[in-house]
Amino acid sequence: MNLKDRIEKLALVGPTYGKKLEKLNIETIEDLIFHFPFRYDDFSLISPIGRVQAGETVTICGQIQEIVNEYTRGGKKIQKAIVSDSSGSLEIVWFNQPFLVRTFRVGKSYNFSGKVDWFGRQKVFVSPDYELQKSGTSIHTGRLVPVYPETFGVSSKWLRSRIKTALELLGEEIKEFLPLKIIKNENLLPEKEAIFQIHFPDSKVEAEKARERLAFDELFLLQLAALKRKKDWQKKTLGKKFSVDQEKVLDFIAKLPFELTQAQKKVLKEILADLGKTKPMNRLLQGDVGSGKTVVAAAAAYVCFLNGWQTLFMAPTEILANQHYQTLKILLEPLGIPLELITSSKKTKVSTNKTKVSIGTHALLYQKFEQEKI
Repeated sequence: MNLKDRIEKLALVGPTYGKKLEKLNIETIEDLIFHFPFRYDDFSLISPIGRVQAGETVTICGQIQEIVNEYTRGGKKIQKAIVSDSSGSLEIVWFNQPFLVRTFRVGKSYNFSGKVDWFGRQKVFVSPDYELQKSGTSIHTGRLVPVYPETFGVSSKWLRSRIKTALELLGEEIKEFLPLKIIKNENLLPEKEAIFQIHFPDSKVEAEKARERLAFDELFLLQLAALKRKKDWQKKTLGKKFSVDQEKVLDFIAKLPFELTQAQKKVLKEILADLGKTKPMNRLLQGDVGSGKTVVAAAAAYVCFLNGWQTLFMAPTEILANQHYQTLKILLEPLGIPLELITSSKKTKVSTNKTKVSIGTHALLYQKFEQEKI
């Protein structure tokens, strides 16, 4: 058995639970151990029965003295058990879980975790979590207990037991993928330790350290994937690179009704340099509203026009597309560049047959444009 095996191979899973786990996107054993809790129930306070107080969330360890089903006047069942240790005894109450009478064994010792409350005039444990006392570490009581995203028929208690089994069997297969230098510099837990601690943390501090390591993993892999895409993109070469007519670009800038800022000049220089290369340009120009991003894009579109190619200018909303259309008309139409506006609700056609700049929303993606030079 290994981490890549189907989840059905894990003990007590089988086809029935396998189908249910698919709803949680769990198909392999590895998917299961990477199904992380979204919170913890703090049952780490362990108290003798004689000292528990109403309102406390606590864990007690005691022996079942008796357990019975009682019926209400409405016919509903209440399960009542008496649990004791050397310091005293306490009544435990569950509602509509008659199977518990068969689950518990009188004389056996169990751990119970939950909230102590008043039931009538006496202190009782109301619907606590429970597990049989046994050697080894408890997973449902007496600690920070993980609570997972669930689906119908798959509880957090069931998930805890299967994850515990998976880690015991295959935990050593969890491999470290980050370089040791990064782990040391970022003060991160090793991968295997983070996985164990996120599911069954020794303390809140360790749970937070595990969360930080796994969050770092996610961001690191996203960044790595982005860099790979960029590298793959840069391997491509264009059949045609643009020739940048510096004189005409400078004339375009000089005729603007305002002077470009130093930042605009800098990014425009970088963009025009990219357009003159055989590698595709892939840039993000970031700036506040009104900082002048559109005029930089207009200058790039002008260079495309001078080289005889089309420009598609896409905006996220129809309102913004209209605003860009009006702005670009002022900047580009005096240069003889025909424009058109394309949105899902409106298409403004120009008088010329060969549109050079098309402005629109995502409706642009559903249009057919000539790829040949025009």
